[in-house]
Amino acid sequence: MEAANQQEQVALVTGAATGIGREIALQLHAAGYRVALADLDFDGVQQLQMTLDPTAASVRAYRLDVRSPEQITEVFARAADELGALSALVNNAGIYPNHPSLEMTEAEWDSVLDTNLKGTFFCCQALARASAAAKTPGVIVNLASTSAYSARQGAAHYGASKAAVIMLTKSLAQEFGPLGIRVNAVAPGLVQVNEVNVNEAYRRQFVTMIPSGRVGQPADIAGVVLFLLSQAAGYVNGECIVVDGGFLTGRMLQRSR
Repeated sequence: MEAANQQEQVALVTGAATGIGREIALQLHAAGYRVALADLDFDGVQQLQMTLDPTAASVRAYRLDVRSPEQITEVFARAADELGALSALVNNAGIYPNHPSLEMTEAEWDSVLDTNLKGTFFCCQALARASAAAKTPGVIVNLASTSAYSARQGAAHYGASKAAVIMLTKSLAQEFGPLGIRVNAVAPGLVQVNEVNVNEAYRRQFVTMIPSGRVGQPADIAGVVLFLLSQAAGYVNGECIVVDGGFLTGRMLQRSR
């Protein structure tokens, strides 16, 4: 299958209203993609649509709760009908709560796994089904996290969901590869986004463990996502690229004697 011209490609981004998802959508549109903006915050994606293209010719906004496979099916079909066949998917929607394990409820656990993992899977399935039916190539980028590799108190459900996203990425790369669909992931470290509830003391402590000496910005993540979507990464499949300023390299200790 021949790859489509980038100017003709249609990408769907979940969690596109704010933060990393918003920046990914901005960069995709600037690169010439038609973009479907999907988020539970419909007002947020509508505002972004108006910013990018008030005519809605190249950008459309959709309300999507990724915990619902039925809504996923509906939104993917509408986006394909209104913008053209989807060729790229960025699974960015996710939640990042703090719940100590001794106090965690079933509802709190389910909310994180349903959003971060189940939603990612069924969006991947929807893109792959559409690509297979049309016999066209596709590419998927899932958002993982350094929490998949490095535990944090209060985030057992979050870390577990993101570790699962990485293995899901590898599994789907094997299954979808013969269909001409690449599946990769990006694992951000601490990123400066207003909607994440991280206090200043935590931020200062975290920066001491980052060799690059700063918190990441949404553009740092979006640039790597666009690389994975591009033909420059055409032979990258089933990979997870960590984008964390060196946080996972190890402890920042004095040289031993």
